[in-house]
Amino acid sequence: MGKSLWISILIILLPYGLSHASNLQTPEQKYRIADKLFAAARYKEAIPLYQLLLTSPPERVPLSDIYTRIGDSYFRLGEYKNALPAYRSALGSQKTSERPATQYWVAFCCLLMGNDAEAVTEFLKIPELYPSSGMWVGTAYYWAGRASERRGKTEDAAKYYREAGGNGRSNQGRFALEKAAAVQGK
Repeated sequence: MGKSLWISILIILLPYGLSHASNLQTPEQKYRIADKLFAAARYKEAIPLYQLLLTSPPERVPLSDIYTRIGDSYFRLGEYKNALPAYRSALGSQKTSERPATQYWVAFCCLLMGNDAEAVTEFLKIPELYPSSGMWVGTAYYWAGRASERRGKTEDAAKYYREAGGNGRSNQGRFALEKAAAVQGK
């Protein structure tokens, strides 16, 4: 056979071989590849790899981490409707210490989709379920105030802003207390 025939055969078989080569990768290797794609802001390419890993996750990677990466990828693509179920799935198997941040992203997806009533409910889960989660509590109250304000619920908004403001010692606290006063003046 001539050299050009071998080259033609290789060109035809190469894509077939590459697609099957991915089946030979370990879950750990697939996870590293997905993380590299994520780090390179190639979210659309990372999502299917993360989704594949849900059925066969790497040994030391909790499913909640994979769901969170899927949610983060969709969030960065502006696909909040797809990010939301991924974040909710992550909550189901996360350590308690990781849940306030994920709960925040659940609520924020609702807010960005215009579901203000649901956003308030989801934000308020943070102080209710994770009262000692530090800055997540104040941040949740602040955004619950914003969502309430958008709904025209000014009394609720003022209440949540006051909660976010706390003692008013920080810049964020003072800002939230100013928002509470402004909303009540409406």
